[in-house]
Amino acid sequence: MMMHEKINILVIDDSPGMRMVLAGLLEYAGYHVVIAEDGYHGIRAARELNFNVAFIDVRMPGIDGCQTYKEVKKINPNTNIIMMTGLDSDQGIDKEVSQGAFACISKPFDGAELLELVDRAIGIEGEEK
Repeated sequence: MMMHEKINILVIDDSPGMRMVLAGLLEYAGYHVVIAEDGYHGIRAARELNFNVAFIDVRMPGIDGCQTYKEVKKINPNTNIIMMTGLDSDQGIDKEVSQGAFACISKPFDGAELLELVDRAIGIEGEEK
């Protein structure tokens, strides 16, 4: 699974279980994954490495997912961001973020669908949607 080795994915979620599951799935698919337990660590990671895709949980203590999204986009506007929420709808995702994000997904999610979403996010990388 060498084809994804140059693809960097950032996972920002305050749930250790969610970070572990998501990172495991993405690493198994051959991606290079960096995890962050909150928005502050995620923003720091985005300053250190260029990410193709970032998964950001909407509800986190401290700096929430929407603010984290805006900071990561300032650092690297080409990162395709997938917002994750445990809520039934996009409730909690502000309009600016929901319109700018590559996708918004609800937890729990299907692993195969998630990998297809990543493939689509990488496929349009750098292009206007």
